[in-house]
Amino acid sequence: MELKQVITRLNQLYHQSKVAPLSEAELKERDQLRQVYLSAIRGQVIATLERIEIVDQDTEINTGHSSTCSCCKH
Repeated sequence: MELKQVITRLNQLYHQSKVAPLSEAELKERDQLRQVYLSAIRGQVIATLERIEIVDQDTEINTGHSSTCSCCKH
């Protein structure tokens, strides 16, 4: 199931729960959908963190000069 569909169904179950209590099957479905949603979010966070590149301020930056070089201000 696509994440957008998971979110839509979770919202439906949420609104339904405000009108009447959810059945056991609906509670089980909600819990499973929440796990799918959380897993997707965790995957996105991990992917973002893996793309992060830490740049040391004392290393050369785009100009070919050290950040401590007196000829340019960084």
